[in-house]
Amino acid sequence: MSVDKQAGPSDPESPPRPNNLTFMVGWMVFLGIYQIFLAWRLGTFFEGSKGLFREDFGGAAMEPLYAAIGVMALVIAWGGWRLRPWAYRLAWVFQGLVFGLALVVLGLWLAGKDVPIHWLLLDCAFGAYNVWWLTRPDVRRAFKAG
Repeated sequence: MSVDKQAGPSDPESPPRPNNLTFMVGWMVFLGIYQIFLAWRLGTFFEGSKGLFREDFGGAAMEPLYAAIGVMALVIAWGGWRLRPWAYRLAWVFQGLVFGLALVVLGLWLAGKDVPIHWLLLDCAFGAYNVWWLTRPDVRRAFKAG
């Protein structure tokens, strides 16, 4: 997974591509398509048809938010593959939103609400990996020069 190619010979000043860039971009593409498809096809997939947000805010309350998160993931993936500095910063914003959502779900779970705790655990695991990856010196250097 960490066999990303070096910068091409036509651009000798470019830093090498960071390890696992292909995996991270692939993950963001998958996440973006998944979020958009499920927001469109299944509605509020996160909670199902009788979810907490659906009850409180109506049938179409969360679908636009989920779709926007999917579009944001695809934009980050494109910019990340091209090593754009703005994509690195946007990835931090995205990660902050994911952690914020995880805190909301944790609070609801602690309050005794029926929430999908497995999604919380998955978000936290991938979030921890993403933060670790984004803080690596080779990643910061590649996006700064990109």
